[in-house]
Amino acid sequence: MSQPLVSSLTESAVRLDPRDSREYAGNQEDSPLYDICEHPEQHDNVRDYDGEIVVVDDANAKSPGHVIIMPRDTSIKEIANLTTQHLPLLYRFRARARSEIHRMLREDPNRIPLFMTGFHTIPSLFPLHLHVQDWSLSTNKMFHPRHWKVPFSNMFISLEHVIAEIERTGHITIDADAYREEWASKPIRCPVCPGPQPQWESLDISELANHWRDHIAHWKSTSTLPLGKHPTTGLWTPTFPVILTTKRRGGMIGFPSSSSNKSQELPPQLAHLQTLYPSLEIHSYHTDDWPKIPKYILNKTTIYLSTTELPPPQIHLPRLQWIHLASSGLDLLNIPANNTLYNHRPGLHLTSSTGAGSAALAEWAVMNTMLLSRNMLTALRHQAQREWNPTGLMGYRTLSELAVGVIGFGSIGQSVAERFLGMGCTSVSALNPAGLPPPSSRGTAMEQKVQVIRATSPEALHAFLQKQDIVVLAAPVTQETVGLLGAAEFAAMKEGALVVNVARGPLIDEEALVKFLRNGHLGGAALDVAVEEPLGKDSPLWGLENVIITPHVAVMHGKYNDNMLSIFEENVRAHLDGRPKRNMASLPVVFPDLPKSYKPPTFTPAAPAPTRTPNVVYAVRERQ
Repeated sequence: MSQPLVSSLTESAVRLDPRDSREYAGNQEDSPLYDICEHPEQHDNVRDYDGEIVVVDDANAKSPGHVIIMPRDTSIKEIANLTTQHLPLLYRFRARARSEIHRMLREDPNRIPLFMTGFHTIPSLFPLHLHVQDWSLSTNKMFHPRHWKVPFSNMFISLEHVIAEIERTGHITIDADAYREEWASKPIRCPVCPGPQPQWESLDISELANHWRDHIAHWKSTSTLPLGKHPTTGLWTPTFPVILTTKRRGGMIGFPSSSSNKSQELPPQLAHLQTLYPSLEIHSYHTDDWPKIPKYILNKTTIYLSTTELPPPQIHLPRLQWIHLASSGLDLLNIPANNTLYNHRPGLHLTSSTGAGSAALAEWAVMNTMLLSRNMLTALRHQAQREWNPTGLMGYRTLSELAVGVIGFGSIGQSVAERFLGMGCTSVSALNPAGLPPPSSRGTAMEQKVQVIRATSPEALHAFLQKQDIVVLAAPVTQETVGLLGAAEFAAMKEGALVVNVARGPLIDEEALVKFLRNGHLGGAALDVAVEEPLGKDSPLWGLENVIITPHVAVMHGKYNDNMLSIFEENVRAHLDGRPKRNMASLPVVFPDLPKSYKPPTFTPAAPAPTRTPNVVYAVRERQ
C-alpha cells in the first residue's frame, strides 16, 4: 500500500522548478508510478516484479529499451530519502540493472555498448525510480532541450555514486536550490566536446540531436568509446569538469577567493582559463573557508588545483579525478592523512608545477655562489660596521675558473647548468643520483657542454664531488637522496668548496655540514631549505659567518603564479582531450624514511622583516 504523502526535500523544488511542461508541474499525488508499484500485474509495460522491486519499460523512453526499476515500497520517494538501511535495495537495483544491460545487448548487438544507470537529482515523478538506458538518446521523446539537459548535466546522478556516498556517510544530501539555480543558469553542453559550443537552446533541437548522433556513429565506426567508460559494465558517467582551488590568506601562491567577492567574479587569472575553456566551472576559496564551501560544489569537483595544501581529511571530493600541485615537490602527499586519502587513491592523477620556478632557483644559485666565492658576506659585515676594509675581498676566482657540479639534472638542474654556462663557466657537469629517471636534456647544446654522470655507487659520487668547486643540489627527496651529502661526502670535496642547496633540506646531513664549515674544509654554504622548516632558532647554522640562509623563498618570483597557471592550462587541455599530462607523477609515490625533525615545506604569509644585526648577513622575505 502507498504511504501518506509526506513533503520531501525536493518536492517544493519540483513545483517551482523552471522546467516548463506538465511533466514537471509537480503533481506527485497523481504520479502513475505509484499505481505501477502497487499493482504491477495490471500494467502491460511491466517486465518483471516481485515483493521488492518492479521493472518496467519507460513510457517516455529516451533510448530503445529504456527501463526503470522501482521499489515496491512507495514510501521511498527519492534519493534524498535513502539511508544505509536501503543499501540492500540499491545492491539489488545494481544487479538487476546489469541484467537489463545484458538483455539489451543480446537483443540488439548493434546497440552502442555505452549505458547509464542513475536517478534524476530532482525527480519529476515519485516514488524512487532508477533509469537504465543506453547513451544513444535516439527516440522521438528527445524533442525538448530539457530532455538533453538532464543527462548532460549534474541533474542525473549515477547509481554507483549514490551507493558510494551512502556507504561512506549513511545518507545522500541534495541541495535542491543549488541544483535549480544550475538548471536555470547553465546552458546545455555536449559532455564530450571541451571547446566552445553553439547555444543549443537557441537552435532547433534537432541540431543537438544530430551532433550527438555523430558522436555515436564515430564511436561505432571506430570501435572506440569515450574516456571513463567502465571496461566490464559498459557504464559511463560524463565528466563535467569542475575546478576547485584554495589559497592561504596573505600567501603568495594561489589566486584570490571568488567567494569573498560580492560580484562572485573569478580572479582574472582563473577567468582567463574559463574563457579559454567554456566547459569549465571554477570555484576559488581561501584555505580557512573549507567548512563554508557548499557540499554541492565539493560533490561535483573533479579537479583540485592545490596551492599550499590538500583538502583536509573531513572534506570528501567523491568525483575527484586529478590534483595539480602548485609546487614542484610532492611533499604534500607525505603527510599521513594525505598519504592515505590521495597517494593511494585508485585512478587519481597527480601533476606538479615543475618548471614554474626553475629559472628563479637557478638565478638564486648563481647569485649566492658569487656572493660566497667573492666573500661578499665579509663585505656586508664591514658595511654593517661602517668599515671601508678590503681585507679578504681580493684575489677571488671568477666563475670561468670554477668547476660547477649539479646534483639532479631535471628541470631545475638543467636551468642551473644553463645559467652557469651563460656566465662563462667552462666546467659544468651533472650527476643524477641512483633512483632518479634519466634526464631529458633540452637540446644538443646542453648535451655537448654538460657531462651527465649516473651515480651507481658512493665511490662514483665521491669521484664526482672531488672535481667540483661548487656543488649545487637540485634533486628531489627520494630514498636514495636522503642524507646524500654527509661527512664522507664533505670530506671528499675540495678544500674551500661551496655547497648550494635549492632542493630539499633532508638531502644534507646538517650536523656534518656544520662540522665541515666550522673546521674550514668547506668554504661556505647557501641554503634555501632546511631539514626542519622553519629552521629552529637554536640551529648552529644561524651563527656561521660563511652561510647564507633564506626561508624557502628562492622559487617565489613575481611570475610564479603565471608560470604555474600556464602549466596547469596545458594540462587542462590535455585532460579534456584525453592526452597525457605534463609533470605526471606515478602514484603511489614511495617516500623515504626522513629525519623525525623533518617538516614538509609550507608557504606562510610573510612576517615583518627582522631588525638587521651584524649576525644577519643576508635576509630575504616574501614580498607583501
